[in-house]
Amino acid sequence: MVEEERPITLLQKCQKGSEKEEPLMVGKPISEEWEPLKKRQEEVPFDTIDVKGEDLAKPSPELIPEGEWEPLQERQEETPFDAIDVKEEDLAKFSPEMIQDSQENYTDEQRSNLYQKIQELNASEKFRLAIFANREVRNLLIHDPKKMVSLAVLKNGRVNESEALHYAQRKDLSEDVILAIAKEQKWKKSYPIKFAVISNPKTPLSVAMSLLAHLQERDLKSLSRDKDVSSVLRRKAQEILQKRRGRSGK
Repeated sequence: MVEEERPITLLQKCQKGSEKEEPLMVGKPISEEWEPLKKRQEEVPFDTIDVKGEDLAKPSPELIPEGEWEPLQERQEETPFDAIDVKEEDLAKFSPEMIQDSQENYTDEQRSNLYQKIQELNASEKFRLAIFANREVRNLLIHDPKKMVSLAVLKNGRVNESEALHYAQRKDLSEDVILAIAKEQKWKKSYPIKFAVISNPKTPLSVAMSLLAHLQERDLKSLSRDKDVSSVLRRKAQEILQKRRGRSGK
């Protein structure tokens, strides 16, 4: 009777291996490989994590550098225009020197005092002040880092075309202010404001390009040489200028 052949076990294979054969286990022992594998298995799936709004108050230092968290939080908390109710009685909350245009020229000391008083106000109070402020205070508030405050200055009924032009020419104001001036209906027909907006490096390129066709030849020529504006804008100004000269035969 032929004895049935039994399968060779793993242990027997190891025992029968020649001296030249490589050992069965190569590299790190399983005990060393186990921990990383265990960690991967313990990862929590997305749908088991409950994300809440209050988690915003717990920024991870690894994700958000310590110095950058506060500005981010301030931007998220910025209040929209229509959420603030501005009334005539708000005028009583501010000193006359902030509201009345009692003088044209201010000393450095007077301007510094006004600035200090403004800095004591919160964003909502600055917004209300901007709606009623005199020109000197408007010139300070237009630089406020809060967009809701700087844009509120343009809602002040005493801001005329001359003042809007002055702001449009300023290169130290935010893009939001320049863009708001460009979009304001009552100033859209003003050629000086239009040219100032196009020439301002803070103006978004798409907005400046859309207004180029309205410029006169002398201003197109000036713009085509202006190193402060985008090279794309300069080339487009030159292109429009050449087309006009071609049609006129000059």
